[in-house]
Formats: sequence, C-alpha cells, structure tokens
Amino acid sequence: MVDVGNSIPASNWKVKQKIALPDQKMNNGHNMWASHDQKQIYQTEWHGKSLFVIDRVSGQLLKEIEVGHDPAHVMTRVDTEQVHVTLNGEDSVVELNQKKGPSYLHVKRLIPMQLPGEKQAQPHAHWMGFDGHTMATPNSNTADSTLYDFVQDKILHKPQTGALPIAAAMNPNSTKYYVSNYLGNSTSVIDMATGTKIKDINLLQNYDAITGPTGGPIGALPIQTPVSPDGKFVITGNTLTGTITIIDTATDTLVASVPCDPGCHGVNFGAKAGASGGYYAYVTSKFSNRLIVLDYDPNNDGILSNDGGPTVAGWVVLADNAAPTDDAITGNKGMGGQGVLPVPNVYNGWVQKLPASFCNQLTPQQRNPIGSPVSNCQ
Repeated sequence: MVDVGNSIPASNWKVKQKIALPDQKMNNGHNMWASHDQKQIYQTEWHGKSLFVIDRVSGQLLKEIEVGHDPAHVMTRVDTEQVHVTLNGEDSVVELNQKKGPSYLHVKRLIPMQLPGEKQAQPHAHWMGFDGHTMATPNSNTADSTLYDFVQDKILHKPQTGALPIAAAMNPNSTKYYVSNYLGNSTSVIDMATGTKIKDINLLQNYDAITGPTGGPIGALPIQTPVSPDGKFVITGNTLTGTITIIDTATDTLVASVPCDPGCHGVNFGAKAGASGGYYAYVTSKFSNRLIVLDYDPNNDGILSNDGGPTVAGWVVLADNAAPTDDAITGNKGMGGQGVLPVPNVYNGWVQKLPASFCNQLTPQQRNPIGSPVSNCQ
C-alpha cells in the first residue's frame, strides 16, 4: 500500500520508504493512482504544476511532467489507460496518453469542465467510469459538478451540488455518483442517466448548532468520499469533526460514523486477504501521524448492524525514523496525509486489468465486485 510520501507493505505494516523528491521540489504531494499493471505510481503536487511518475517498487522517479496549475487528483481511464489529472487552479482536466519507453507519458489535451462563457470550474477530486466512458468532477469554484462523456466527447450535464464540492466518486456500474460538499457539510447524489440530483445527504443532521450532537453519526467538512468496490457503501473523511462517515447506497442514508483523527482527509479501499473477502477502508489525516485501517463491514454482508458495526482494525504509525528517505524531515514527522492508495487497485473496471501476480491473491468476488465482467487472471 502507498500513502502520501510513504510506502507501506501490508506484510508487516511498517513504513518501507519515504519519498519527497527534493530535487524536483515537489510542492504539496496530494493524491495518487497506479498504472494498470501496478508498476508505476502517478503522484500530483497540489501547489505546483507537475505530475510525477514513480516506480512503485524502488521509489525512483521515472518522469516529471508539467501539466498545469495545481494538479489535484489523478486517475487512469480503464479502456485506454490514458491518465487524467484535475487542474484545481484552472478550468480543465488534462489528458495524458501513455507511451512505453523513455517518453512514457505525454500531454494530449486539456478538457474544459465548463461550457464557453461559464465561470472557471476549478475541478478537484474527479472519478472515472468503470468502462472508461465517463468522468465526473466536483467543481469547487461553481458549486456544481461536470459529467463528461468520452464517447461523445462532450459535457453531458452540470448539476448543482452544495457549497464548495471537493470530491466525487461513482458506484461500480456507473449509474450514479456522489459529491462531497466541503462547506455544505453534505453529500450530493447524482443520477448519471439524467444528470439530475437525486438528493443531498445532510452530514450534520444529528448535530444542533447550539447544543451540539443529538445522537447518531455526524460529519463536517467532508473530503474524499469513495464508493466501496462492491457498491454497498460510501465512506468519507470529515476534516472538521474528525470522523469517518458511512452512507448506505441502497437507501442513500447516513448510517454510521467512526472517530478519526484531526484533519481526517483521504479514503480509499483495499482488498482484505483471505477466503472471506471483503474490503478495508484506509484513511489518512492531515494533522495526525497515523493511517487508520477501518473494517467497516466485518462479516461482509452489507448490513452494518449485523456484526456490531464498523470497527478500527488497526493503524500504521507513519513517523518511522528507521525508514529510508530521500530528504531530511525537519518537523511534524509522519503528518500531512492527504491521499492514500492501496495496491492493488480493486475497483470495478480496474481490478479486471490486474496482472496475475495480484489477481491470484483475490477472491472470485473481489475479482468481480458486481459479478461482471467476468475476470480471469491475466
């Protein structure tokens, strides 16, 4: 598993390596994604202009590519292996074609996330469809979301969300997606067929501004909000309340929250080892030096109340002086976690692209989170 600046093998849960890229002056490493064969890690720098390609095993820099102002999040497109990076300081998503050999990646085009004459969108944490046909962005400057269709090569819809939308995530069959509204303290649910907003889920519905918590789950200043690979839950890191909230996608209701750390921020899913299958949610926090491993559905039945509810299975201390690093750490050791990337990538669409070395470690259900397409290890 890879965390911002940290490589953590799940075999012993110890920090293997810390990567800062001092020669490149990487400025606020923010989020990551892996190539389809899991050999390369794509790393953005939110306060800079570059995307970095890093060898996952050695930690060596393979390439730095200038892509535009404030690259925030990066994902690959399932069908073409193209790389897409949101430019949070601009109006576009930059599309990079993949090439093998020395050039490896190159910028193909900028894809505007607003129509001519509209305000600059400033997209942040986007999500790509399981088949590579669609992309959804949260537009932090315009309080809306862009649903882009790659087949028609155009913007399909721009539904309104809440205040300062910051992260989007699709369900595994790309029929609806979720947008966390950072200043709205809510999650918008969008129907992808029509582009209409189904509802806003109030993450502070169990909080009174005068008396405080009224009982039940709460979340404020929500950030990353992925949907579990099997499509059953949405899990969000909430930076103000220091909580992890869980939404049941069958009813699109807020069903649980778990204590997190100050500045709770990054969330992503990884496969559990063993025949029982299921997934963990990995959660990072900006103002903490640990990574939380959340067992949100211990018996993997999709019903949280059947097994005592979500529990913290453990955590990894990121302040590890024994881990080799490429730069001196001058303060706040292990802190600043904004993104997290479990390897291998087990989301529907991407999991079917895994090489056999990873695929063979997964259960049949993990290889096919929603039953199709059928996946035989490559």
